[in-house]
Amino acid sequence: HYYSSSSVMTAGMFGWVREKFEEREKGKQAAKLVDQIALMANAETWTLKMFADEVDETLSSWRSKIPGMGGTRQIKTAKETQKVAKAMMEHFGGDATAEDIANLDRKQKLKLSIASEMPLDDVNVILDQFRNMEIMHRILRYRKVNGKPLPTDEAGLKMAMQQDGIKVMTNQEKKAMREAYAKKQGNA
Repeated sequence: HYYSSSSVMTAGMFGWVREKFEEREKGKQAAKLVDQIALMANAETWTLKMFADEVDETLSSWRSKIPGMGGTRQIKTAKETQKVAKAMMEHFGGDATAEDIANLDRKQKLKLSIASEMPLDDVNVILDQFRNMEIMHRILRYRKVNGKPLPTDEAGLKMAMQQDGIKVMTNQEKKAMREAYAKKQGNA
């Protein structure tokens, strides 16, 4: 095949631009993570509205608006989460906490499933995400109140969970986490 130097140059230019966009996006994601950590650490309680706002933030990123990018698995998952989060806010209000939704019965979950037009399994996964974010909130709040440094990246978040998760989680939450881990290991 014959490639003109201008087509090679154009391909190189697009590659460079794409690389710069990706670097910029990584920087923005890191800054957003630090902002989210600060928000969680400073909030007295983690509410359904805060959870929904985080999902909306994901969907407002420039990547979700580029033709072809809106179909990525991450964007689809965020859109599904947004539908369930909106249905939850309509049913329970924005000030609802993980404790408020912890004891939903099957009928209440089915109502959420119908309101969000999502399968019950997906609703359960999103309820788990909300509870997990609330646990992370408690860990970050614990660290802030006790003068411990707040994490600044994903690795720091994992370390904070390992170091302080036991101190803020209930026995029931610890048991559920162990069971989920064991189940995940069994499927791996």
